[in-house]
Order: sequence, then C-alpha cells, then structure tokens
Amino acid sequence: MKYDFAERLEFSQGSRINFDVNLIKEIIPNCIAVEKTDELTDKNGIDYIAKLRGGAEIGIDVKTREKGSSRWWKNGEAELALEIWSVCPDKNNNIHGKRGWTLSDNSNVDLILYTFDAKDCKNFYLLPFQHLRTAFIKNGRDWINKFQRKKQNSNGWQSEAVFVPASVVLNAIKDEMFGNIVK
Repeated sequence: MKYDFAERLEFSQGSRINFDVNLIKEIIPNCIAVEKTDELTDKNGIDYIAKLRGGAEIGIDVKTREKGSSRWWKNGEAELALEIWSVCPDKNNNIHGKRGWTLSDNSNVDLILYTFDAKDCKNFYLLPFQHLRTAFIKNGRDWINKFQRKKQNSNGWQSEAVFVPASVVLNAIKDEMFGNIVK
C-alpha cells in the first residue's frame, strides 16, 4: 500500500490541530500554551511547541493515524509507524536515500505523540524521542524483518516505514531507560 505525502500533510494540519493542542495541554503538566510551528520548523520535525509555566519549551512531533487504520494491525494492538527512509534509495534514478526521522541524530524533537481515531484506539503514546531513536537503532533490523512495511509517495520519491506493535516499542524503550552498569 502506498500513501501520498501531500494528502497526509493536509490530514495532519487540518481539523487535527485543535485536538492535538488540547491533548498536549491536558497530558503535559504545567503546560500553559501550545503553539503550532511555522512551516520550516514543521519540516524539521517539530509540529508543536509546548510552553511550560517555568519557561521551558518542549518540541513535539505528532504522528496521527487515519480513521480505520486498525484494519491493518496484524498483532491485535495499535501499531506505531517508525520511518526507515525519509527518501528511499533508488539506484535507477541515482537517489542515494535519506534515513528516516526515527533514525535521525540531528533532530531537536523532544517528544513523539502518536494518536489514533478513537474507534481504532483510545490510547495515545507520548514517547521520548531519543529513547525511541536508540531503541529503533538497536532493534530496527529485527522489526523490519518481522513487521509490516509500507511505502509512501512523496513528491517524486518514496519514504518507507515499519509498523511495530506499541507494546514492542514500549518494551524496547524501557530497556533503553533501565539497565545494569557493567564494570
């Protein structure tokens, strides 16, 4: 299955903005304001800036699945889209490829917020980006071989994501957050 980038962008910037802003205010303690970012900041992965009472700002990237996405879930639970390629390599067209946002080590995103249509999943997932990135680096090869992958047409190139059950991602993040110091 292939998706169109422009259609996905319109979906995420349309009626979802009020929902996203209200949810972010509700789930982040001491959040006094949420601002939609400008186009350049959005293209760099930060959809919203949450401003806290004490002055701190949190950059949030929102990943929203469209209504009916649960029909594709193979493991009986919500799946989180993890981008493998922002631009898929294509030797025929001399495209070298660009790693996906999930693997980016130059991103200033603090949190990733996954949301779904309530008929598909009533949960949201607010994940620390750097822990998610590390978990994907360590587990990505296995996840790519084990779970469903999809490509999306994006203005002349393709991007690709793997859809991993939320519990698998959460357990991998937990493993990144807790461990033993080996001497």
